[in-house]
Amino acid sequence: MIRILLIDDLTVVRESLVIALAAAPDMELQSCSSIDEGIGLLMGSSGLFDVVLIKQTLGGRKADELVFFANASGLKGRVLVITPGLSNWEQRRLTRLGVAGVFAKQNSLKDLIASIRDLACGRARFEGQAPSEEASLDRLSGQERRAAESVLAGLANKEIGANMGVSESCIKALLQRAFLKLGVRTRSQLVRVLMEASVGTPPGPAGMMQLMAIGGLDALQTDS
Repeated sequence: MIRILLIDDLTVVRESLVIALAAAPDMELQSCSSIDEGIGLLMGSSGLFDVVLIKQTLGGRKADELVFFANASGLKGRVLVITPGLSNWEQRRLTRLGVAGVFAKQNSLKDLIASIRDLACGRARFEGQAPSEEASLDRLSGQERRAAESVLAGLANKEIGANMGVSESCIKALLQRAFLKLGVRTRSQLVRVLMEASVGTPPGPAGMMQLMAIGGLDALQTDS
């Protein structure tokens, strides 16, 4: 029997999944409506669950904390994220945290059941393969890469434009194209991707300080 913990804040979605998954003879499901409640269940759940399902839009640091507690409860590689879509950067980040599956919510119930069974058997399940950081950087034009690396150096758009001999609006357009090609949404995510590509590992404390200095951890922005 596969024991599942489902975390979803929408009652109608949560109850529908409970009913649908109850029809699978090898699954039993417990659900909750918040990450805090899910963490509480995991903290005292050693051996209680086999797979954790979480909706990606609940997100943020609390979701990362939940993955940490899942790992500590012996569920590393057993967390499945249900999402309308993830960037390559976010998929790589979640994989490093210990998430072992990403499920597109547009897919069928049959596909979800197959994904849960895969995770319960220790098999990762992702919607496509995220390219490596270096391969992603190779997709940038020379100007896009120069503008992106200037962000890594801590320069504002006006300064980048002056250095490159183009207008600030041109820099914004270059960064927008770089964001799209690299699958990121903020300047801080761009810096993280560039750091990882250069050293092969996530940024350490010094790098995180630079990310915080740039700001916009959660906001969609190419402006600065």
